Amino acid sequence: MIPSSLDTHKSMRSKSSQRFFQFGKHQFRFGKEVVELRDSSDALDNTRELQRRLRSEGYLFIRGFHPRAHALAATNWTLQAISERGGLKPETPIQEGLVALPARNFPFFRVIEVSHGEPILNLVNSDTTFAFFERLFEKPVLTFDKRWLRCMATGGQNHFHYDNVYVGRGTKNRLTMWTALTDTPLDQGPLVLCLGSHKHERLKATYGQTDMDRDLTEAVFSENPRELVDDFGFTLGTTHYSPGDVVIFGMFMMHSSAPNQSDKYRISIDTRYQPANEAKDERFFGENGKWQGNFYNQGAVYRSMQELRSQWKL
Repeated sequence: MIPSSLDTHKSMRSKSSQRFFQFGKHQFRFGKEVVELRDSSDALDNTRELQRRLRSEGYLFIRGFHPRAHALAATNWTLQAISERGGLKPETPIQEGLVALPARNFPFFRVIEVSHGEPILNLVNSDTTFAFFERLFEKPVLTFDKRWLRCMATGGQNHFHYDNVYVGRGTKNRLTMWTALTDTPLDQGPLVLCLGSHKHERLKATYGQTDMDRDLTEAVFSENPRELVDDFGFTLGTTHYSPGDVVIFGMFMMHSSAPNQSDKYRISIDTRYQPANEAKDERFFGENGKWQGNFYNQGAVYRSMQELRSQWKL
């Protein structure tokens, strides 16, 4: 029998006090330096409480937000695309998602036939998804044309950043929804939040105000989770994600993904939502993948984050 999201959650909670979380070369004590994300599925029908948690805690983690069957359909769709590009281990079932060597990540951002496929849009553009964000914002919403469909192979990861540095033009009243499409235990590259980072005024006023394309600055704030715990005092938040689980957060939540230590692809998708009547970030709108996106300054030299942090005394 396949365990449900709730079963996985209960199992993880029972073990968390005696577990360690391996984040690259760094090890953290689960239950102290790294904790379980709070599940807000209990408040799914209470808009005021969801809004309060989002303001206070900086995120909403909702188990089973998308129907599991729909999430798995999107997973299988994406794995088929990886298989067609030679990314899966030969002579193994596609649904196992085993990484072929040499390991390759597959970011399908501009591969419209994959990232805008019907199984993907059935999740991120569904009536249920839009109705949820319209309740949260209390007005009609729109979503970016670009969808960040990520397939992380063995060793693949992202580093710590604020989304505002990448996608912060126009309104700041904008939310990211990160959706898990594969079962993602702690060793398979889970999303990690720096809890409380949305209230760190110095970080927000310095690094958080940069626009990587306008200012020609490196966008990653840190590759070192240990300094974010020891020097900035953040607690890391993560969990064992199941297909269909989501994490929703604003433009100033520091986050990353841990390295995928498994031999299976970790697949997720990031989508952005905002009130339809507020200013857009025009870099991410355009039909058939014709959006500008980031890194459009060909041949530009970007100021290093080390230099910037020295300037900011961070």
